[in-house]
Amino acid sequence: MAIHDSHHGHAHAPLKFPKGFLWGTATSAHQVEGGNDYNDWWAWEEGAGHVKNDDMSGKAADHYNRFREDFGIAKKMGSRLHRLSIEWSRIEKEPGKFDRAALKHYHEVFDALRKKNIKIMLTLHHFTNPLWFTERGGWMSRRAPHYFARFVKKMAREYGKKIDFWITINEPNVYAANGFLRGVWPPQKKSIFAYLRVIHNLARAHRRAYRIIHASQKNAQVGIAHNVFSIESYQWWKLSSFLKMKLLNHVWNHHFFSLSRGTHDFIGINYYFHTRIRKSGLFSIKTIDAREEHREGSDLGWEIYPLGIFQAIMNMRQYNLPLYITENGVAAENDDRRCRFLVAHIKEVYHAIQAKADVRGYCYWSLIDNFEWDKGFTPRFGLVEIDYSHDYARRPRPSAHVYARICKENGIHHDLLRFMGHGASTKDLP
Repeated sequence: MAIHDSHHGHAHAPLKFPKGFLWGTATSAHQVEGGNDYNDWWAWEEGAGHVKNDDMSGKAADHYNRFREDFGIAKKMGSRLHRLSIEWSRIEKEPGKFDRAALKHYHEVFDALRKKNIKIMLTLHHFTNPLWFTERGGWMSRRAPHYFARFVKKMAREYGKKIDFWITINEPNVYAANGFLRGVWPPQKKSIFAYLRVIHNLARAHRRAYRIIHASQKNAQVGIAHNVFSIESYQWWKLSSFLKMKLLNHVWNHHFFSLSRGTHDFIGINYYFHTRIRKSGLFSIKTIDAREEHREGSDLGWEIYPLGIFQAIMNMRQYNLPLYITENGVAAENDDRRCRFLVAHIKEVYHAIQAKADVRGYCYWSLIDNFEWDKGFTPRFGLVEIDYSHDYARRPRPSAHVYARICKENGIHHDLLRFMGHGASTKDLP
């Protein structure tokens, strides 16, 4: 029997991305800036002593003072896009009062990126809230979208001409689930009703923010960064399991879009998780921890499943909007694993583009090591290592050089595919 190979002779061709594809990195304010003592996370860190290893964000990565140095590293890597967030609590420490020094600081941050010809993707809400906002009920309050809209209006007027992409809200599903359903993040509630209320308020806030930004900047690009699960069932052939998989896909991956239809110019995809459903009963879904099956995982135990980013992209393609990978990264002390992760996941993004998905950019999470919320400083996500014990020195890891090659060559040259094998090492870097 003859096997036809339509790609014969192209095994070593480089995987080239479309011209103009935006390679970049991502950070968030509270995780890297340091000194955000007017927000609810800072208060939570000081209060409950629940953070892993009792880590508190403190100076974080001292990015507030070193942003020019960090952007210089990003530029050397060939980065053309940087996703960052603005800290609401710095700018509006009191309701309706905007801090001039904080506004000036972020002008300097954006100007530093623009001088390096790095496009700016600005996130307006990345998990943290001003203390006054929390004291007034936070995202449980019906007034929450109103307070957020006031802040967004100020941001659009202040920075509108400098911002290339606006992300109104980062991972609304994760924020609502961890704070109001699982109860592991502030305000530590455990209620399905609280979760649904918060999701609805976040959707209302997004819709208002979308209209405000477009009123200020007609051709603005506005979207959200959405945590998208790749999902599979071990009993997919059973109708009950298929329906449960479909339900989970809708609740986690699509519910927010059903509440905010027509208010997205693009979709940001954050991909970290592949969910395996072992079995599902009438009212239950049992998932598998990747460690049970000895699958490759990150230092946080999250399964490393490159095909999942392809699946996440194809899942979001149905909205017929431009797609950007706004976060994709791995917690790994061993940098060889990060190199494998990068090449394997970017290869799957390439396959999605070949399958006609309109993916226009990729941001690795994270440019630098950061404060990983309730996990503290132990997980290392950065292409650039931060030496927390010695003056916060920046040290680009070998993976930064691998990513730099991908950025500068606009794709993966065949010799980098060696990192797909577990025996590969950064010592073999050309």
